[in-house]
Amino acid sequence: MKARFMIENPKEIECTMKITMSVEEWENLRDQLAERWPSSRLSTAITQILIDVRKVYYAKDQDAL
Repeated sequence: MKARFMIENPKEIECTMKITMSVEEWENLRDQLAERWPSSRLSTAITQILIDVRKVYYAKDQDAL
């Protein structure tokens, strides 16, 4: 048997990238992104992740006050 695999719409392929940075580096990257699509979507995603991180890791500090 012979088969051929072709990608007909390469721009439609979804890709995932894992990036590890400090919270400060994420904040700096978010602030540097242009107010254009699609970078604005990345900026929004970074903001949401930072909000979630602060809820988990900074909530205990707030409780101590």
